[in-house]
Amino acid sequence: MLRKVVKDARLRAKVLERAEEFKLNNSAGESTWYRELVLCILTSNSTFISAFSALQSLNNLIFAGTVDEISAVLKKEGYRFPNLKAKYIVKSRSYLGHLKRDVKELADKDQIEAREYLLEIDGIGMKEASHFLRNVGYFDVAIIDRHILKFFFDYIAEVDRKSLSKNQYLYYENILKSVAYNFNIQVGIMDLYIWFIKTGKIAK
Repeated sequence: MLRKVVKDARLRAKVLERAEEFKLNNSAGESTWYRELVLCILTSNSTFISAFSALQSLNNLIFAGTVDEISAVLKKEGYRFPNLKAKYIVKSRSYLGHLKRDVKELADKDQIEAREYLLEIDGIGMKEASHFLRNVGYFDVAIIDRHILKFFFDYIAEVDRKSLSKNQYLYYENILKSVAYNFNIQVGIMDLYIWFIKTGKIAK
């Protein structure tokens, strides 16, 4: 299935176009990088569509809104865990102003090290840190979300989709990297193909 999808010229063009959009974020300003960080905080324990909609509704509140103001908007959106995520967003502002500089300095040398740095942010786990890096133009880490795990379950091996330790995450990531290597593509790009197989869309 994956081989057929990767060889589809029309789909490949769409995937590469999306990848170029992520690369453009790499040269974008601090505010764009911070929006991507907040998006990733919002995607934890939520769908991408719900998180993206919530981010759009919050707009510039992410930069200056209080916990109560942010929580109120999230509640209106029907977003899960509005109070907790509001606290995470406000707390993440301590990185605003040097987020791009710090992450880029690390990621340009070692994306794994950059991910470890992002894990220090409340509300950011392995999946969210990897998602953030991919969305600002780094493609050497994998986003092991429920769609990727279902792909594993359906095509590669049985997996525990209820919980995922850091070691398990790294184990699945290494397998995906091997698969991506065989297709001569980066694992962050392959993620888009798998997402298409499982959802019929190229989003994220």
